[in-house]
Amino acid sequence: NRPNVSIDMHPSRVMIAGAFLLAGVSAVSTVMAASNVDLSVVGKIIPSACTPTLSNGGIVDHGKIALQDFPAYGYKALPQATVQLEVTCNAPMLMAVKAIDNRVGTAIPAYPTDPSSSLSRFGLGLTSDDKMIGWYELKLVNATADGAPGALIEAVNVTGPWFDANANTIWQPGWMRTVRDSSSAEMTPLPVMAFTADVVVLTTLTERRNLPVTEETPMDGSATVEVNYL
Repeated sequence: NRPNVSIDMHPSRVMIAGAFLLAGVSAVSTVMAASNVDLSVVGKIIPSACTPTLSNGGIVDHGKIALQDFPAYGYKALPQATVQLEVTCNAPMLMAVKAIDNRVGTAIPAYPTDPSSSLSRFGLGLTSDDKMIGWYELKLVNATADGAPGALIEAVNVTGPWFDANANTIWQPGWMRTVRDSSSAEMTPLPVMAFTADVVVLTTLTERRNLPVTEETPMDGSATVEVNYL
């Protein structure tokens, strides 16, 4: 199990070829296909582990926001918030943290006609009449590895490839981040016992005209920060 705080198959084809030779008498040649296939279940059970924690219990509370304080047109950006992420391991570990959106499908896309343009955003849930409330984005800054400042890198899975993830890049849902090994010429993760970083939360709400005027609308953003072992 991976610790956390707060988720094709291609059909195989077998071809049988036959050659027919007509020279007064027909001859048939067939290629026999195997009638069985092996399944392998692999992995490693490791003796060490890492535990993630978020400051303030991982809660970012924007309080109550009056509908009349929204702009007449356009979205409403809320004040930036920050929580600190800390990962503690009981031995030097190759690990990375992944952000998982628990409200998939509720983030307003950057381009209304292109739902895929919401892939870098986390959802805030829906109104009582199933309209999207807004979205929030995450940044990871001020990273340290065992107390020393570190440069962040990111990948979409544990096998890489790894890319630079400076402080201005958005931490996308489903992507993992860790600290780079500065002694390597490649984008390579660094084994760590203690990893810390500030998680910057940038929240934006939908236009006033899309929100109910006779009831309170709760923001319902939820994400999981998961440790992945590399």
